[in-house]
Amino acid sequence: MEFYLECIPCFQKQALFATRELPESKRAEVLKKVMELLLKTEWNLSPDEIANRVHALVRKEMGIEDPYLELKKRSNEVVLKLYPGLKKKVKKLPEEDRLFYCAKLALTGNIIDFGPLTEFNIEKTLEEVMKKEPAINDFPGLKEKVLNAKTLLYFCDNAGEIVFDRIFVEEMLEARNKEFEKIVFVVKGGPILNDAMKEDAIEAGLDKLPNVEFYEIGNGEPGTGPSRRDKIVTEWINSFDLVISKGQGNFEGLSENKNLFFMLMAKCQIIAKKLGVKVGDTIIKYQK
Repeated sequence: MEFYLECIPCFQKQALFATRELPESKRAEVLKKVMELLLKTEWNLSPDEIANRVHALVRKEMGIEDPYLELKKRSNEVVLKLYPGLKKKVKKLPEEDRLFYCAKLALTGNIIDFGPLTEFNIEKTLEEVMKKEPAINDFPGLKEKVLNAKTLLYFCDNAGEIVFDRIFVEEMLEARNKEFEKIVFVVKGGPILNDAMKEDAIEAGLDKLPNVEFYEIGNGEPGTGPSRRDKIVTEWINSFDLVISKGQGNFEGLSENKNLFFMLMAKCQIIAKKLGVKVGDTIIKYQK
């Protein structure tokens, strides 16, 4: 996805949130350096590519490898506490309603985002999202793919959210009444915001699913994995029967690809306008 000027204040806001526990003088110093970086950076890059550079600078200036480490752990813990009750609720639903319910759970989980959002209420959002339909709803096509696909590639977004993703994939297996030959969860190979890494995914229990592997995409630093725009990522997408991309960051980075489902909540005006929906709307969109 192309870069928009409205992304600039969002990057600054993210830097301020990441440094929230530092003295004001140090926060000001970091923010100035972020502003200098944004002035020097070519704005023909995608939003996620610029975000990688901004957060690499923030981590360097803070001297902290992962400023969101505790928040990610807390997010997983909060949703894992909801997990048993949600599973019981799913079991009480008519079989024909369960998969869609779990897809909406996965969409609800997309609210757990310290990029565009710094405040949210999971349980309130859960209640609101479950009452309304996605503004773009390609779920029928998604269900058909779920029932017939042999392999699943799932681009994860945030810690905490991945517990809802686990419930969704578990219900896919129930609906199919058979295992996928291969399930791959794509996580971050290095820290950025509250994006899920492999250790977060394992903490959330994604490794307990059958025939699971993990692929990693990078945070812009060497050794963390390929960019979403690298040829190898396109090859991943083309080699799986069913591909699901969660969240705004993955939408920004993967929107040029075909034959995948984007599942996200529109959390800013740019994404909402791009998709033709309102801020707060949820989306299940098949990119043909």
